[in-house]
Amino acid sequence: MGLCREEKEKRLKQLWQLYRAGRIDLYFGDESGFSMKPSLPYGWMKRPERVEIFPQRDKKINLFGVFRPDNFCITYERDKSIDSEFVIKAINDVCQYLDEKKPTVLVLDNASIHRSESFMKKLTDWMEKGLYIFYLPKYSPHLNKAEIYWRKAKYEWLRPSDYYSFSRYKKKVREIFNKVGLDYKITFKEMLI
Repeated sequence: MGLCREEKEKRLKQLWQLYRAGRIDLYFGDESGFSMKPSLPYGWMKRPERVEIFPQRDKKINLFGVFRPDNFCITYERDKSIDSEFVIKAINDVCQYLDEKKPTVLVLDNASIHRSESFMKKLTDWMEKGLYIFYLPKYSPHLNKAEIYWRKAKYEWLRPSDYYSFSRYKKKVREIFNKVGLDYKITFKEMLI
């Protein structure tokens, strides 16, 4: 039987404290699509300045990423939809970056690709490598720190000029996630629940 929402939130807070104390590594994983349909908020500009973006809705980049609160990230790119097998391969690759001296917890949402039969069969293998999967309560994207990276990239780090062509856009998305921790940073003070 699974844990209730309150118990999962309490455990996530404990994981955060263990991470802060240096006793575990803590990663947050998630998928996101980046399309040429801009995710730009409403804004003002000075006259006669004008910014135009011509969306290309058919082009998209799909990413699976794992993020640590200290701005370390690894992303895996795919032009097609992300499926369970793709995520399994990505997590297998992440295992090479694990600190052998302490356990690592990967926090995931309850997407069906994280709960597929093939995914569940890998849990034991990953535990033997020191990687443990922790599932967030359902409908809790606000608890997944990966969501903050996706949101910052889409609404702040991408600029209107990055949408001029798909090749330019793709290059900028790659640059952003290659430079997380250098040019693109987020400060997490604590796990707020």
